[in-house]
Amino acid sequence: MDANWFNALFDDQYENVMNNVVRYVSDGFAGTSSGSGFGGSFGAGYGNNNNEVEDDDQNQQDDNDVGDLFWHRECDRTKLVICTAGALALYYNTYIYKEPCMVSYNTGMRWLIEILNGYWVRCVNMFRMDEDTLKTLSVELEMMYGLKPSRRMSVIEKVGMFLYTLALGASNREVQERFQHSGETVSRNFNEVLRSVCLLAADLIRPVDPEFTATPLKIALNPRYMPQCKVKNTF
Repeated sequence: MDANWFNALFDDQYENVMNNVVRYVSDGFAGTSSGSGFGGSFGAGYGNNNNEVEDDDQNQQDDNDVGDLFWHRECDRTKLVICTAGALALYYNTYIYKEPCMVSYNTGMRWLIEILNGYWVRCVNMFRMDEDTLKTLSVELEMMYGLKPSRRMSVIEKVGMFLYTLALGASNREVQERFQHSGETVSRNFNEVLRSVCLLAADLIRPVDPEFTATPLKIALNPRYMPQCKVKNTF
């Protein structure tokens, strides 16, 4: 996975989550502020200095409002922590933690080496060519037609996976199980080998005489084909 792509994805997801959390907490603060008694009535009782009872009641109400505001702020901080922790846990389980699936000891490369070193008929049955031909094809595709190994797969394994798919008509799932790679890896490497083989075919499958200056004897001596190949003078 590309590190730049991963960082960008993490930043976008984290920004969305935090925007939702801030909006949720802001709504909570807005509800707390509207119900706490602030907004112009805070000092209403202080204008009457002749009534000590009203002052005491107002001071007691102010103390209760401050206590309620502090309590709601503590609850909102707890909500913020819980929402953030939950969002991070969800993101980790969705995008970071991956449970391994292909864990067989007999990996694709181990199986391929076993086939190549075994009886020659096994190699022909699996890949429709013998060991020497498969190795020569792999080297030629790598040296002349741009097929490169990856971090977890060699060129000969890519070619073997390609030939195995064509020889047996195997599905993507069957190749996954046989070579112990994911479906995306199987599809991507199959396309890589196919592009290299197409370049190879362009060099191998071509006429001996590209200009067609001479007529083959099989056509020239056959009355069924030769009349169609004669150049008629229309002038």
